[in-house]
Amino acid sequence: MSEHGYVLPPTRAGRFVISDVAVVDVAGGAAIPGQDVTIDHGVIASVRPHGEPVATHHVKVDGHGRWLAPAYVDGHAHVLNSPSGVEASHALMLASGIWGWRQLSGDNQLLDARRAGRLPSYPGSPALLAMPGQVLTPLNAGDEAQTRETVRSQAARGADFIKVAMTNRETCLAAIDEAATLGLPVVGHLPDDLDPREASAAGLRCVEHLGPGNGVFSAVSRRGDEARRHGRPRSLPPFAGRFEPLVQKVITRVVVNPQMATSADDAVAMRIADDGYDPALAAELAQVYREHETWQCPTLIRLHTMEFADAHEHTRDAGVRYVDPAEVRRWRLMTRRFRRLPDATRRAFDRRWHVQVDFLRALADADVAMFAGTDANGAGWVIPGLALHDEFALLAHAGLSALQILRMATAAPARFLGIEDAHGQVREGFAADLVLLGGDPTRDVAALSDLHGVVRGGGWWDKDDLDAILERVAAEPTAR
Repeated sequence: MSEHGYVLPPTRAGRFVISDVAVVDVAGGAAIPGQDVTIDHGVIASVRPHGEPVATHHVKVDGHGRWLAPAYVDGHAHVLNSPSGVEASHALMLASGIWGWRQLSGDNQLLDARRAGRLPSYPGSPALLAMPGQVLTPLNAGDEAQTRETVRSQAARGADFIKVAMTNRETCLAAIDEAATLGLPVVGHLPDDLDPREASAAGLRCVEHLGPGNGVFSAVSRRGDEARRHGRPRSLPPFAGRFEPLVQKVITRVVVNPQMATSADDAVAMRIADDGYDPALAAELAQVYREHETWQCPTLIRLHTMEFADAHEHTRDAGVRYVDPAEVRRWRLMTRRFRRLPDATRRAFDRRWHVQVDFLRALADADVAMFAGTDANGAGWVIPGLALHDEFALLAHAGLSALQILRMATAAPARFLGIEDAHGQVREGFAADLVLLGGDPTRDVAALSDLHGVVRGGGWWDKDDLDAILERVAAEPTAR
């Protein structure tokens, strides 16, 4: 990267006013026109009707004809997984209006670096809002005893939550139980042999990717028992622990598109479950989630890029120009292999996508708590920063309203993370992490992506600044 970095200093900093702007009330679901919003070193000092006196020394940013909303949170990303790509990913996130993210994978080194204040940070960088230790798999959670010890170890190291991935019913429930005694939430992937209703009642805090395997969709299918008989649990071989460094490298490659591991039996199990999809069972599960406040981070963009990896909207995405060419080559290699999957498997993916959309709509109809995320950084065709706007479009495709989507990107993650008293609203005393938009995001989902400026960390970057950031990343693409 050049000596000046991807992000130049903000056009405005310290004290300034965004004048005559429509302030978006996320909680109330409306925009209040003609407001002057005073920013004072990263805090919203006041929100007043336009024309009331403000300090004469405050520089003004003209907000006339624009809407001011809270900046966004990417609720599921892996920014820190590739150190060489962090600066570019941070720049793309700033240019996309993202002020913070939840890191969904960690390790002892990252936890220690955070505690020592050594994590990378650049001008306008988004805030790291939460991070786990190493994801729970058979390598560190092979049985109940090992799982409990791993949870205790990660808690002692300062993990904000526990993430389960390749667990089974026994180890997932053990993780939830042990973490509860330590005051830590558990989030992640539901194992296929654990009924989501049981996981929810046990206290699972958040389901990532709507599952993502067949367990959830067997639970909302009239043919669920039949589907479970055809499926196979996804796990690592028992000798994998002896070759952990090699296994970790394999996992990194698999993460580009985990659906590549779908066997013929898996595809049959998916099709059986999805052919029996029952809206009544989906509504019942949604009520269980709501009763136990089991959150959802759907990451539709991740699901779509896995299930339609060779779709033109992904392989020809202009955002690829911001990604490290070596990473893009990995994505293209995966896509060539994806095209060779059996037709029956591809048809199963297509059917699963439509069921996922229907299920998400059922969750939204039941007012299940949800927030937006992307699974960016390492996931094939998921562009850091920009993917959140792809997520907005897919959520709208699923039938969610613009206001629902706005809340999923702002107030909802703030509530999930317990920071709603200072983030996720345009209010006096709240953090001044804001986006200036060209349309009303409570009415039009496209307005969420019509960025005319970003306030982050006490600084203001206008549209020209944001465009310049993108051009600098494109000139030296290192995002991953």
